[in-house]
Amino acid sequence: MKKFLLLIYISMGSFSFLFGGDKVEGIHYRDSLQKVIELLPADSTRLSYLERMAYCHQYPPLDKFFAASLWEESIRQENAYYENLGAYYMATCFDKRHDPDSLSYWVDKLKEMALQRGTYDYYLEQKAALSRAQASKRKVEKAIYTAKDVLEEAIRYRSHNGEIAAYNSLACAYSVSSRRSESLEILIKAHKRFTERTKLSLRVDILSRIAGNYGNIGQDSAKMPYLQEMTEVLQEVMTKEPEAKNNWTNMAIDCQVKYIMHFLNKKNFSQVQEHIEKAKALLAPHVDPVFWLNVQLMQLQYFSQTREYDKSIALIDEVTPVILKNYVYTFGMLMSYKAMTQKDKGDIEGAITTLRYLIHTQDSLNNAFSASQLDQVKEVYHIDELLLEKQKISNTNLIRILSVLAILFVLIFFFYIYTRSLSRKIVQSEKAAAEAAARSEANNRAKERLRTEISHDIRISLNAVVGFAELLMEVDADFDKESKVEYGKIIQENAEQLLDYVNNILELSRLESGKIKYQQENCDLMEMCREAIDRARQFEKNIVQPFLQTTIQEISITTDRRNFLALLRSLIIFKKESNTDIYRTIIHIEQHEAEKKLVFRVINTPLAKDFQGNRTTLVRNEINSHLIHYFGGTYEVYPNDSEAPTLIFTYPLS
Repeated sequence: MKKFLLLIYISMGSFSFLFGGDKVEGIHYRDSLQKVIELLPADSTRLSYLERMAYCHQYPPLDKFFAASLWEESIRQENAYYENLGAYYMATCFDKRHDPDSLSYWVDKLKEMALQRGTYDYYLEQKAALSRAQASKRKVEKAIYTAKDVLEEAIRYRSHNGEIAAYNSLACAYSVSSRRSESLEILIKAHKRFTERTKLSLRVDILSRIAGNYGNIGQDSAKMPYLQEMTEVLQEVMTKEPEAKNNWTNMAIDCQVKYIMHFLNKKNFSQVQEHIEKAKALLAPHVDPVFWLNVQLMQLQYFSQTREYDKSIALIDEVTPVILKNYVYTFGMLMSYKAMTQKDKGDIEGAITTLRYLIHTQDSLNNAFSASQLDQVKEVYHIDELLLEKQKISNTNLIRILSVLAILFVLIFFFYIYTRSLSRKIVQSEKAAAEAAARSEANNRAKERLRTEISHDIRISLNAVVGFAELLMEVDADFDKESKVEYGKIIQENAEQLLDYVNNILELSRLESGKIKYQQENCDLMEMCREAIDRARQFEKNIVQPFLQTTIQEISITTDRRNFLALLRSLIIFKKESNTDIYRTIIHIEQHEAEKKLVFRVINTPLAKDFQGNRTTLVRNEINSHLIHYFGGTYEVYPNDSEAPTLIFTYPLS
C-alpha cells in the first residue's frame, strides 16, 4: 500500500494546474495594485515599485503581470537597468511554466543586454533554467549540453551564481537520465562552492535536490544535515523578507514533505503528524497545486500506516474532483486504493460500489489516459518532429517548384506595377510640362501687357502733373483762388498716385530680381490681422469696412512680418476720391489640419473688384502673389465670383 501511494506521489511530481478561484483572487489583487502603479510618476519611482512587485510575486498568475509591466515600462522610459531586470523576471515566469521556447526567447534578450552591460548573472541563471526546462521535456542530451555550456561561460565571465546554477541544472539533467550518482556528485560540488554571494534560491534548490537524492538511496543520516540547512535558510529568508514570503512557500512545503517521508520511514508518527500540520499551514491560494497534492498524498500514506480508514476514505473523496479534472490517469489507481481501504475496513458493499463506479468510467478514463500517454511518448521520442521532418523531405521538390513559380509571379506582378507607374509618371510629367509652358507663356504675355500699360499710366499721370503745373506757372494767367486750389489738388493726387505706382513697380522689380530678401520669423497671425484692421479703420480716406471671420483664437506662422502686414493692408485699405461707395470686405480664415495650411478667403476686396481696371491694383496683386508663392502658398483672384469679387490665398503651417 505504501509503495502504491508513493507511485502516485512520484507520478504527480512533474505536472501542475491552476484553480479558477485562485485566478479570480489574483486578478482582484492585481487590479488593485495596477491602480497604485498608475498613480506613481512615470520615472524611476514607478520602475522601482514594479521591480519590487515582480520580486515579491514570483508565482502565477501575478508573476507574469508584474514582470511584463516592468519590462514594458522600462522600454518606454529607455532604462537599460530595469529593462535587464524585466527580462530576467519574464524568463523566471516561463521557467516556472517549463516552457523552453518562450524561455529561450528571453535568454537571448538577456544575452544581448549582458554583452552590452557586462553583467552576466541574470543571463547565465536563466540559460541554466533553460537546461532544466529541456530536461523536463526529456531532451536530456540537449539539457546536459546547455548546462555545460553555461558552466564554461560562467567560468569565463567569473559569474559565481551562473556557475552554481549550471551545476544545479547539470545535476537535474543527470537525475532525469537516471545517473543519480553523478547527479549527487555535482550537487555536493556545488554545495561546497557556496559563499555569501550565492543566491538563496539556488541554495535552497540545491539543498532540496541533495536531500532528495540521499532519501532515494536510503541514506537518511546523510540526508538530514542538508535538510536541516534547507530549513534554516528558508526560515531566515522568510523572516527577513516577509513581503516576499509567498515566493518561498512551495519550497517550504517541499521541505516539510521530505520530513514527513523521513519520519514515515522511521515510524515516528508523532513527528509525521507535526510536519503534516506544518505543511497544511503553508497551503494558500498562491501555492503550486502539485505541492498541495503532495501534502494530501503524504496524509494518505500516514492514514494507511496508522490504519485510520475513515480519514483515508474522506481524504480520497476530497481530492477526487481535482484528480478527475486534472490528473485523469491516476484516477483509476486512487479508486482502487479507496476500494482496498474500504475492504480492509470491512465495508465490502462500499468497496463494490467504488469498483462499479470505476468500471463505469473506465472507458473514458482510458481514452483520456491513452491520449495523455501518446502526447508524452511523442514528446519523449520527438515523434512529431520526426514526422514533420519526413514530410518536409518528401515535399522538398514540390516546395521548391512552388517557390520558384511564386517568385516569378511576384516579379511579373511588380514589373507590371512598375511599368504602369512609370507610364503614369511620364504622362503626368508631360502634362505638367505642358501646363508649365502654358503658364510661362501666359505670364510672359501678361508681363508684356503690364509693362505697356504701366508705361501708358505713368505718362498719363506725368502729363497731368506737368500740364497743370505749366498752367499755373503762366504769367498772364488769371486764376481765382478756388481754381488754383483745385489745380494744385490735381497735381498732388497725380503725383502721389505716380509715386505709389513707381514705388510698387520698383518693389516688384527688386523682388523678381532677388535683390530684396524676405526675413523669416515666427509671427502671431491673429495679432497681425487685428493690427491691419485697426489701421484700416483709422485711415481717414479709406473706403473699406473690414471684418474678420474665423474660429482660430491663436496661431503662429513663419513669414516676413513687414511684407505680410503690407499684404493685409492692401486687401482692406483703398483710397478713391471719385467713388464714395463703401466696400464691406470680409476676411474669412480657415485652418485645414489634414493639408497643414491656412485658407484666406477675402470677399469684396478692392484688389479683386478693381482687378482689371486699375494698374496699381495689378501691380499690388503681383507683389502679394510673389510673397505668398515664396513661402509655399497659392494666390488666386476671382473678380467675377458669384458671391462678390473674391481673392483667395493659402499659407502653409510650419
